[in-house]
Amino acid sequence: MYKKFYGFKARPFEITPDPFYVYLSEAHQEALASLQYAIQEGKGFSVITGEAGTGKTTLVHKLLGNLDGRVRTSYIFNPLMDRDDFLLFVCKDLGIDTSAMKSRADSIAALHSFLLSCFARHEKVFLIIDEAHCMEPELLQEVRLMTNLETAKHKLLHVILLGQPELTQILNKTEFRPLKQRITVRYHLSPLNLDETKQYVSYRLKRAGSRNITVFTNSAVKEIYRFSGGIPRLINIICDNALLTGFSSEQKRINREIIRKTAKEMDISPPGKSKIKKIILRTALTAAILLLVLLSAFAVQFHLAYWR
Repeated sequence: MYKKFYGFKARPFEITPDPFYVYLSEAHQEALASLQYAIQEGKGFSVITGEAGTGKTTLVHKLLGNLDGRVRTSYIFNPLMDRDDFLLFVCKDLGIDTSAMKSRADSIAALHSFLLSCFARHEKVFLIIDEAHCMEPELLQEVRLMTNLETAKHKLLHVILLGQPELTQILNKTEFRPLKQRITVRYHLSPLNLDETKQYVSYRLKRAGSRNITVFTNSAVKEIYRFSGGIPRLINIICDNALLTGFSSEQKRINREIIRKTAKEMDISPPGKSKIKKIILRTALTAAILLLVLLSAFAVQFHLAYWR
């Protein structure tokens, strides 16, 4: 809608993980290097964590686009399934014929045979699981057991887990100690800082074909950073809607007032304020419950005293 008005060839702030628009901050470059190292060296378990919207999925798509034919992958974008369905999905995703599989044992045997044949051809097989923090404990244990498929010297299946910070808390549980001990590559993806946010916005505008990378004023970019906390997905949402607002009011440049208006309409608060609001609400709720308990106790005592 606003492309022609601002001179774009495409919308610069789509939230889909398009590798064409990938902006690699220093943290993203380090995370990508960690994943590339894991694949090159055939590491057992690798874990990448980060807040929702920091670019973990986009990073995976960038990684998958750079792999050569000697690496086979199964990419699980939604791990909300039971163990049998999960195993069957992995087999199908790797191109294994599942028509003759009648049982779980058949699936494991077929996967093992496939992994051995890949190993003989000097191919590596990686299982990449996105949203891993959503996995049921039984399924996470199943993944660990799948990596027991090995030769005397080499792992046949390698695993990359991507998830929100809760994944670290899950892996720290006693029941997952055997899995945690197998993690050889770990990286936490941080949000962008203010300078990186400026570079990110300019980069996306350029990739969209804009000749004017100052569509957003400096004060507007600062507000974008303040409301988004440097999280790319939120930056995209704010910028896309701000451009729509600017187009509607025929403003060629997006100022901080438009960003504030957009954030308010999208119900996006600065990260710090959101936490403060949650604390205030939690405190108020606790106080209300305590008051209700005290009033109930007082009513009971009054009732007993009245009937004596």
